[in-house]
Amino acid sequence: MVRAGTLVDTLINPFAGEAVRRRDERARLDPDYARRVDQKLNQARINFLLFGYGETHEPPIAVDVIIGSLSILSYDLRTGRADIVSLTHDTRAPEIERFLAQRGRPSLPVKIDQAYSVGGFDLMRKTVEAATGLSIDFQIVFKDSVLINLVDGVLGGIAIDNPADFKVQPFYLDGKLFEEGRFGKGQQPLNGTQTVQYIKALTAHHDPSLERNVRKVIVFRALLDGAHQRCHDRDFWLRVSRFVAGQSGSQAIQYDFDPLGLLVSHLGDVISGVGRFAKSEGCDLGASRIGKTLYVVDPAVGDGGVQWVSMQVLTNPIAKRDLESGVYPLAGAGMELPLNSDPYGDLITGYWPSVRRLVKQSLSHE
Repeated sequence: MVRAGTLVDTLINPFAGEAVRRRDERARLDPDYARRVDQKLNQARINFLLFGYGETHEPPIAVDVIIGSLSILSYDLRTGRADIVSLTHDTRAPEIERFLAQRGRPSLPVKIDQAYSVGGFDLMRKTVEAATGLSIDFQIVFKDSVLINLVDGVLGGIAIDNPADFKVQPFYLDGKLFEEGRFGKGQQPLNGTQTVQYIKALTAHHDPSLERNVRKVIVFRALLDGAHQRCHDRDFWLRVSRFVAGQSGSQAIQYDFDPLGLLVSHLGDVISGVGRFAKSEGCDLGASRIGKTLYVVDPAVGDGGVQWVSMQVLTNPIAKRDLESGVYPLAGAGMELPLNSDPYGDLITGYWPSVRRLVKQSLSHE
């Protein structure tokens, strides 16, 4: 049941109804949907998959490559908060390999961030559902430049609370190489380009506390706080409306739903009611709206669920066999696997269980 009375409730209401309709349709048309999706985990949740992509700088394997970032915003209708589940892009996804093989394009192991480029929204949704057990109700795919436009054009910059002073290596943005930079400890303003650099660029010295996913959550909190500070301002909502409408017509952002129909048409109600929200606490769009955060990555740098191939070979005979037979290029460098996984059998019960258990334990109210 959707809570009522706050600005967030006003924004989320149309999505709640559409999510129910989509789930019913998928359960009716897709015989594997019920196996992929954990029904109990998804009760009273609406899940948004955000896939941001762009060029990166990851020597020595590559100097200029395209990688993506997969994050699920799981909005809990009971608490009014969004839990964040991020999947490392280095995770092997056999679903993509099978999709290619069915089309006569056998391949080496493929990372999960390639699902959209290979098979579009449908393959990406099914792969992430199998991996997490979460029903992916809505998907948004966007280039790094969209974040710049959001920060600069809608918010006029953001302010982060950086946990430590650190240097970042060069990074690419729309074909342009930006030189290394430094972010000091503490509160500081960022423009759009600096925001992308803060999230994407590798640190000069590896520190798990400064992993890119950690920085991504810091930026997300800053975005929400920026929206919270401006949500009483009618002009802010006009900028939001123009941003969504403008980006919808570009190739920089793609949706598997109709944002204009579901969101923009409802913004008129929000704009006309700004005065009412200004007199109450119902305009809460700040970082207090973030609930639990989970980063599915090797436990050396995150919350586990997967592990580097170089470590999996010590306990997983299938991974050891694959490495010795040359299945993994570069001796498995840069590839992670779910724990004790078998990429050749049933993927929901034999490949993804360690990730699915981690997600359920982290988000469950039990």
